[in-house]
Amino acid sequence: MDSIKGIVIPSDWDSNGNVISLAIATRDEEEYIIENHQKLSNLEQLLRKEVVVNGSIKYRNNYKIIKVNSIRIE
Repeated sequence: MDSIKGIVIPSDWDSNGNVISLAIATRDEEEYIIENHQKLSNLEQLLRKEVVVNGSIKYRNNYKIIKVNSIRIE
């Protein structure tokens, strides 16, 4: 299991400006798209907050993707 620390940010929006994808932006300017953000009920409440995320990281089409197992506010 991997662990990253960063800020929850929006990473994609629909045509009405609603957030449809979230990511973690780290201090070293890496961005990890959260694969399972729809299943994490409180995640949008953590926008712009610093968190520690544990999960599995994979790479797809030059993007870093994390499947979150746990998340906590730092």
